[in-house]
Amino acid sequence: MTKSTNGRGDGELQPTLDEYKLIWENTNDAIFIMRNNGAVIQANPALTEMLGWRLEEIEDYPRPPFFTEDITVEKHQQQLDVLRSGKNIANFETKRKHKDGTVKDVLASYRAINRNDILAVAMYKDITEEKDIKHRLGIAENCYRTLVEYSPDAIVVQSDDKLSFANPAAIKLLGAESLQQIIGKSLIDFIEPKDDDKKDVKAVFHELKSEPMVEKLVRFDGTTIWVEIIAIPVRHEGETVIQAILRDITVRKYYEEQLTYMATNDPMTGVANRNSFLETLDRAIEQAQESDEMLAVMYIDLDKFKDVNDSLGHGVGDELLIQFAKRLKGNVRNGDVVGRVGGDEFLVLVKDIKKEKAEMTIKRMLANFGDPYMVKDNVIRATSSIGVAIYPTDGIDASTLIQNADQALYKAKEKRNHYEFFSE
Repeated sequence: MTKSTNGRGDGELQPTLDEYKLIWENTNDAIFIMRNNGAVIQANPALTEMLGWRLEEIEDYPRPPFFTEDITVEKHQQQLDVLRSGKNIANFETKRKHKDGTVKDVLASYRAINRNDILAVAMYKDITEEKDIKHRLGIAENCYRTLVEYSPDAIVVQSDDKLSFANPAAIKLLGAESLQQIIGKSLIDFIEPKDDDKKDVKAVFHELKSEPMVEKLVRFDGTTIWVEIIAIPVRHEGETVIQAILRDITVRKYYEEQLTYMATNDPMTGVANRNSFLETLDRAIEQAQESDEMLAVMYIDLDKFKDVNDSLGHGVGDELLIQFAKRLKGNVRNGDVVGRVGGDEFLVLVKDIKKEKAEMTIKRMLANFGDPYMVKDNVIRATSSIGVAIYPTDGIDASTLIQNADQALYKAKEKRNHYEFFSE
């Protein structure tokens, strides 16, 4: 298991990609990824188990065939427009059609991604049985209490900022040993503060918005989990109490973060991929226009990298690229961006910097790149060449800056272990 700081405190163990794959393949909830036009491009096995459709039977349909007839093209487009605007669609009950013609009740959630051609990640929970149970039990108070007691969702009731009820699922979710540990506390007490301030969370909690809140809870044993909280006002004997439903979404949260990471980062080196770098560069140029600042775009590659691959193998070459990317990130500031174009070619965006300062940075980088690399018992001396374009003198858009930096790199490689600024 590897370590990561993505979404957790420093040093905490994080699931590996293999573990995410296990979650993807074995979760009971159906998860699928949608294109910008609404078509399904990837789905886990649970989708087939739940609805009977295989991926190859539905992936070419902007309106998936498991939609029921009441979901018109117009309604579907409205939903897609919400996701395109960057808003999530969380926990709404709807119906989906099984391949055999039967209709299932599902709890659907869509998380907007809007990265490249990926629109959203969707998750369906089959609640057909739960709906049927609820229908049979009716709305009688005793039957409702039975349903709450045995609900897999954590349910709590809070009055005057104090918890007065928690079902067994809530006791387990909060890491308590008994109901007595929970009674009298506030749900706010369990929410990890943002910037050491719980005021904003408390205000949102009491506004009782229809949209669920996603918060990090600190359990009794000190461990943290991500939960989705839906707070509902309930009128009882002239008093309004708050009933809240909590769902543990820790796995889903990390999985969504991993999907986002995979969509924006180079899988081998961990730096930004080409599309992500271009988006960042476009935003940086807009900001530089407003603040009248200069930017530097560096085009970098390893000298004679092909010789390393040919003589020592691609495994050594890949590890060399990983070490080079790490060394590259260590030579730029926190606000600067490193991206991989492909092969041994990298791009670096240095913000708010003048040409003279950029030249000092480049000289330091080249000196550092010249230190030998230790790769699988091989000592490798791999120098680098750098081409530089400055905004706005060498271009005022991303494409021109990168093209001119590439031309400067071509000139620098004539000498190797050298840098060149773009010149007409």
